[in-house]
Amino acid sequence: MKKLNKTASKYANFLRFFIIIALGILGTLITILMFSQLFTIGQMMFIKNLTNIPTKILDEIVTFFLFFEFSVMIVAALKHMGHTSLNFLMSLGITALLRNLITAHGEPMQILIHAVSILLLIIGIVILNKHIKL
Repeated sequence: MKKLNKTASKYANFLRFFIIIALGILGTLITILMFSQLFTIGQMMFIKNLTNIPTKILDEIVTFFLFFEFSVMIVAALKHMGHTSLNFLMSLGITALLRNLITAHGEPMQILIHAVSILLLIIGIVILNKHIKL
């Protein structure tokens, strides 16, 4: 039984090492995508013939911040050996919903659903911080 536990522990350490390497590679790729998105935003700001340019630039900026959030999440996971906290993930959910709410061009009911979702996540974070010790 001890030999099985030792083998399982070695395998878990190998997988943890592999996950950290994969997260590092993913972080590098997302950083490259983030800078290419920044280059696209810079190009769009100097084009004068496009119609609806403010909404297109806003959509590109939102995409840039999406890549930025992913890179922050990867850095947080790398700092904690592949783990992220529930509080951090809920905060990312709030920012994602806020980003979607800013660019929402849809129906009022959809906007209301997003706003209620944000409120529920905020209430969840408050309950998590006050009553649940993780």
